[in-house]
Amino acid sequence: MEENFMKLNCKKKLYFGIMTLFLAGMGFSTISVAKATNKSKISKSISADSAIVNVKSYGFVDLEGAKTSAIIVEYNQNIKSDSVDKNDYEITDYVIYTEKKDGFEKTIEIDKDSIKGNEGQITRIYVNDNPEISKNGGTKEGKYIIIEVNTEYMLMGQNLSYTSTMMAGVKQIGEITGKNGKITAGTKEVSNYTLSEETQTRKSGETATKTVITADKNKIILPEFDKNSGWKIHYIGNGGFKATKAYSEYTGKYEDFEMPYAIYVPNKEVLEKNKGNISVVLHMEHAGANDTDPMASLTSSKAAVKAASKEIQEKNPAIIIVPQVEESRRSTNDVVSSSEANTAIWELLDSVLTEYRGYINESRIYGTGQSMGGMLLLNMAAQRDNFFAGIAILGSQWSNNYNKEFQNNGAPARSPENDPISFNGFGLDKKNYQNWYYMISDDNVLVHTAADDLMATSLWKAIQEYFKAAGIEIAHDEWDPYLSVEEQNKIDRKMTAHDNTKPGTGINWGEFSKGSHMSTWKYGYQVDYPFEWLFEQRRETAKTRGKVEQLKNKWLGRDKDGNIKKGSGTAGLNTAQYTPTGKSDTYTENWKPYDVVNKLINDIPNAEKIVLNKRTGETYTKKSYVEMVRKLYNLLSKEDKKKVKNYNELVKAEK
Repeated sequence: MEENFMKLNCKKKLYFGIMTLFLAGMGFSTISVAKATNKSKISKSISADSAIVNVKSYGFVDLEGAKTSAIIVEYNQNIKSDSVDKNDYEITDYVIYTEKKDGFEKTIEIDKDSIKGNEGQITRIYVNDNPEISKNGGTKEGKYIIIEVNTEYMLMGQNLSYTSTMMAGVKQIGEITGKNGKITAGTKEVSNYTLSEETQTRKSGETATKTVITADKNKIILPEFDKNSGWKIHYIGNGGFKATKAYSEYTGKYEDFEMPYAIYVPNKEVLEKNKGNISVVLHMEHAGANDTDPMASLTSSKAAVKAASKEIQEKNPAIIIVPQVEESRRSTNDVVSSSEANTAIWELLDSVLTEYRGYINESRIYGTGQSMGGMLLLNMAAQRDNFFAGIAILGSQWSNNYNKEFQNNGAPARSPENDPISFNGFGLDKKNYQNWYYMISDDNVLVHTAADDLMATSLWKAIQEYFKAAGIEIAHDEWDPYLSVEEQNKIDRKMTAHDNTKPGTGINWGEFSKGSHMSTWKYGYQVDYPFEWLFEQRRETAKTRGKVEQLKNKWLGRDKDGNIKKGSGTAGLNTAQYTPTGKSDTYTENWKPYDVVNKLINDIPNAEKIVLNKRTGETYTKKSYVEMVRKLYNLLSKEDKKKVKNYNELVKAEK
């Protein structure tokens, strides 16, 4: 039995020994297979078409609007930094796209580095673990490829939407290495934008097709407006300002509506430290930025971003308000009237002043704006006398028009009676509020226009002449906008360095010797001095200065030599109207309502060629034109109706 037991035990040991070796072999084999499998995974490659999961544009607000400074490419895995080279990518951004389509000469106004053709091209590329640029060159690995691009240029155009200029597209054309293996060249561009065709009708009746670029707003990164920037963006349906009983000179109606806007507020520490001395800046954009998206105004010029910059805020902490005006509510028009946006903006401004009462120095409320926005500010300056301590505007003008109700197809002109919100009693002069020249004659105003901006420049020449006739020289200088910023600052500073204690001497006009209307804010916002000047102004200065009393006198006309008659003011003067293309044939200096009707009746045979809407090219029908003329005729006094010599032609046209 013992022998048998020993034999069995030996067999078991042998069996277990064999099994151990077998299992060890199996274990070794399994590990080898696993290693081989992992090795296979590492060496496996995929196309960039599959690996790239997102493309975003990253940028800032420059003089001509939002500008892409980098393209962010997101992968589905970490990328090894030493495998990435700028030759691995082809990119598309706004300037590259536009140069290919229109050529360098039609795209670039100023080539800052004097290297033609490198605009928007790749300057630097690296890996990062966050979707942002890096001063130190990124990280060793990360799922974001950062492609920085050249921004040393000024674009020719203006009125550029950020959803166009922030377009970005990427095609990987080389091989790079990711955490899971090789990523080979892709076959297509991955982008944040789409292209579509839009047909437009010109004034001539011809149609033209325009390519529209639309970048996905969710794939645009503008760090200047992130959650820690101090900016808050309020949209319709999500924090927009609810205006009530807002009066429109266009329609004569009152509107309740929600107005989008953006606001910059310094942090609590800054507010408390500067309590009682916080400034307020109301910034108004041009009509090209009309939209429902508050980002449209914030990004269409450098003004708001500049006012909120660290450099300015450290010296002059300020709350900045940027209302967003919809196209249908265009705040002002070229026949010197304003919409319901006028009232709504006063309401918004009043609400901010109430919310931050105690923090704000109400002697330091300022206005900045260009074109349409500057026009509204000039109008507002006469509605609440000496409300603004100073106004710095670009490419903007206003003028006196006693017959506003006539000009606006029967809608009564804005007045203290029909718009008590805008005329809230602050400095209200019921006797002279319509005499715009007189009302602003004690204000602090710094305006810049461009020589080729026929409307704004012409009207400031007229303003200069009316003041001169009253014995006041408006400070004026002209210079090349291509001079260095330092030189332009010196010229601007010298222009305003005069005795400004006398009535009318608070107005200063700087003129760029070249440039169209829409170039004005590109040139103007590169100059630093206007903001320096603005924050130096105080409400009390204007009050102490006083107004030019002679301007309260009636308009006496001109003598045979074309000189304004001695003692003439601007009361009752219907000023010369200018258009973007020059003088109006209808609304000339001291125009009379009956003269206008005469001219309009004479044009009845050409009614269907007369443009109703300059923006769309829409023309009148003969019926609508005749109806408009009849409406205006009916507004005339009995005496003026008798002076319409061709009234019978109107009656014939109505038949």
